[in-house]
Amino acid sequence: MTYIRPSEKYPLSWNRIRFFVFKRDKYICQLCGRGPLTRPDCHHLIPVGRGGSHNTNNLITVCRSCHEKLHGLI
Repeated sequence: MTYIRPSEKYPLSWNRIRFFVFKRDKYICQLCGRGPLTRPDCHHLIPVGRGGSHNTNNLITVCRSCHEKLHGLI
């Protein structure tokens, strides 16, 4: 599992929060159902820039492909 270095955008507890979400979602993409994932991403339902939080209720586990689609990278 990849650890993310906290920054201005992410709290010091970000890795703990992410791993809680992955475990809660059983490492399964909540959009396409793929899993269990070995390299999951954590997606904010409401972006932090639009008033969303890092609260686990605002986060879901997604696969890289779905995450890129959500952010318009594909």
